[in-house]
Amino acid sequence: MQVYLVGGAVRDGLLGLPIKDKDFMVVGTDAATMLSHGFSQVGADFPVFLHPDTHAEYALARLERKVGTGHTAFDIHSSPDVNLADDLLRRDLTINALAIEVQGLFDDTPVTGEVVDYYGGLADLHAKVLRHVSPAFSEDPLRVLRLARFYARFAPLGFVIHDDTQTLMQHIADQGELSHLSRERIWQEASRAMGEPHGFYFIDCLHQLGILAHILPILAKRLADDEVYQVMMTRLQNACRRDGSLTTRFAMLFSILDDSNELNDCLTRLNAPKAIGQFIHAFVNYHQILLNLPNITAEQLFTVIEHTKAHKDDTLLMSLYDACEIYQNKSMIYPKAWLHDAITRYQSVSMANIDPALTGKAIGDELARLRKQALYGLLGNFQMANALTVF
Repeated sequence: MQVYLVGGAVRDGLLGLPIKDKDFMVVGTDAATMLSHGFSQVGADFPVFLHPDTHAEYALARLERKVGTGHTAFDIHSSPDVNLADDLLRRDLTINALAIEVQGLFDDTPVTGEVVDYYGGLADLHAKVLRHVSPAFSEDPLRVLRLARFYARFAPLGFVIHDDTQTLMQHIADQGELSHLSRERIWQEASRAMGEPHGFYFIDCLHQLGILAHILPILAKRLADDEVYQVMMTRLQNACRRDGSLTTRFAMLFSILDDSNELNDCLTRLNAPKAIGQFIHAFVNYHQILLNLPNITAEQLFTVIEHTKAHKDDTLLMSLYDACEIYQNKSMIYPKAWLHDAITRYQSVSMANIDPALTGKAIGDELARLRKQALYGLLGNFQMANALTVF
């Protein structure tokens, strides 16, 4: 039995990056032996086991053969006769196909520290190239998105995608293979990529290679206009550089869409969580109102407070304020405290202010009128103060 540290831990260690997780590969043994050592199997038909103490993943060396479409249709063969080179050949990128032998299942100290490299991963690390290991890369369409995610992580370090690998990614997309991916997996990869410190590279990669059109065709069509693309990319870069939330980053991505049906199509294709979709819709609908203060009407301000339910919980409205600063890449001309004042003015009108003789719809209409009146007074003061400041 031989045990190897493999994949990202080896890669990141060589790059001097923090190692988040350690994955191991075991050659020359079988499932029964792993179970006898107290390991627990992740899945009945999948040769991956969790360490009884560290819970790190230990996978048996295996071969994979594609038997259908999508990223799950594989026949997996795992046995003691599968060697290290065979296992590493099935991996996606050469820089992920590196291994270091360790002492054993319960001691991950390197035997010598020598890096096992069958497929040129060390050279590609040195040259800062993301290159596929073999043509088998094309058997799993999810790897296209994963590679774009890796690009978002490593492009700031100077990494580029090899020309041949770019061509292969485009071929996979053009063959319609991405259509076999579940929306859940697409969201999983997209959200992880967009959450990277430089997540905008993920979108840039897919756009430049023409792959975005196979995932978000409506967005890709709009971004075909170079000017529109640059506007969107500037906003998305701002969100990343300001460490904006994942929700805000997606809001910047879709900020160029002003049609709710087009936006819904994109959100559905991504399988975006409901809360993120609601925020993006709110941003697209109301960011111009927030940006145009004080030159808005009491009706508009009333609508924003009502629709964001800020009179009950101001979290959404304040998050929209933050997103607006990222959108325009500068501070708002008014502080958040002003929005708190607006909410207080709205809340100052209650049923106690309503004529008891009113009934039914008339009550709601009168509440709305009085609240707008209160907001009008606040806007009037704000507009006057702003005019004096300008003067």
